[in-house]
Amino acid sequence: MIDKKQILYIPKSLLADTGLAASFVAKFCLFFALTLFFTIAIGKLLKYIFKIPVIAGQIIAGIILGPSILNIAGWNIFSDNLILSTNYYDLAIASSDIFVYVILLISAGFTVSYLLWLAGYETDISEMIKVGPAASLAGFLGAIVPIFLVALTILFCIGKCSLAAAIGVGLIFSATSVSIPVAMLVSQKKMHLRSSKATLGAAIIDDILAVIFLSVFIILMQSGVFGVCDIVENSLHASSITLAIAKIIFSFAMFIVVGLFVTPILMRWLNYNKFVTLIAPVAFCFMLFYFSFSELIGGLAGITGAYFAGLFQKRVDEHHQSETLLSPFITSIFVPIFLASVGLQVDVTVLTFNEWLIALLLLVVAIISKIFSVYLSTFISNLFFETKKWSTFESYIFGASMVARGEVGLVVATLLRSIDVINYPIYIISVVVIILTTIATPIMLAIGFNMKKGD
Repeated sequence: MIDKKQILYIPKSLLADTGLAASFVAKFCLFFALTLFFTIAIGKLLKYIFKIPVIAGQIIAGIILGPSILNIAGWNIFSDNLILSTNYYDLAIASSDIFVYVILLISAGFTVSYLLWLAGYETDISEMIKVGPAASLAGFLGAIVPIFLVALTILFCIGKCSLAAAIGVGLIFSATSVSIPVAMLVSQKKMHLRSSKATLGAAIIDDILAVIFLSVFIILMQSGVFGVCDIVENSLHASSITLAIAKIIFSFAMFIVVGLFVTPILMRWLNYNKFVTLIAPVAFCFMLFYFSFSELIGGLAGITGAYFAGLFQKRVDEHHQSETLLSPFITSIFVPIFLASVGLQVDVTVLTFNEWLIALLLLVVAIISKIFSVYLSTFISNLFFETKKWSTFESYIFGASMVARGEVGLVVATLLRSIDVINYPIYIISVVVIILTTIATPIMLAIGFNMKKGD
């Protein structure tokens, strides 16, 4: 049974009416600057000393800054309380909590959206069609295989673990978070590769399937298939599978209608009236509109919407105005902050030795499940569909790109924890493995590219 906790509501407008003290703003700026500087410096240092990809190094920098080692949020200068006063009580909120929350909000809303927008922007539909069979199979198998392998691993390793919890953990590792490999592929200038294009297609497919599987899982739990289990009544995912599929179809229909008709008309009008400087901010707004619509209306991960926003923007942006203006600032500032935020969310010191062993075993299973799915998909594609066969190197790069779970896995893990499907220790283990997969992906890609150079 879920422990029904009382909720303390902050009166409306209380936080805004408190105002922004100059010292509070200055401390946030210092917190942001330290996080950004430390992340960039450690990323470069790890690359110089250990040849670790900058992206992986920046995630490690976030872990160092987080509660595991330095715990920057706990430093005295950032630990002052923000006092919210009412007629009846005073409410104190730690300043550092607000700072971290703002960074996470910026990362989840802007940076992740942009990375997927950029992936869509650089996608050539004609090239994706050529890798259609392999990408489709990899997306399908990549969503199903991890559920089975991870669930079996959990049942085998953790005593007295329910079938529902095991399947729940499998669902956490079902969807691919493509933002991490996209960041790596963009930085390495490898987005033109066939494997990169296939990754984008496969990631979207297994993202959709993961949402459907999660909806089915929740419905089965509500119907008592896994025994007695309380489900949050107002959960956004507590709907019928028919409704879930209908919402997804409706979302894609709206993506296409807006992308083919509304966006071109608006962009041509801006060009015609010589409002070229507005193209980038309008494109950014459309990216956020797609992101929000996908999450709030379509039942999909917001990143799916952001991807399609970039895909349609490319069709009407012949001179690359939007990418040229948006890319420098986001890539140099927001992307390192996003990668650091991944590490800031985890405290590895809470795990026992046995839990670390389970986490490492789950990491191996999480990696193998995606690699196996991709190799099987390219093997089948070579047998029946492809004229240009997939090489072992291409399959490896494709598979390595599918390993990261990232923010998608974190969202599913948080949801399942909130409805008491998984307990806190399993939740922490899952989060740690998610972090490790995001670190493993750029390292695996770098190994592959370096081996190719040596041939």
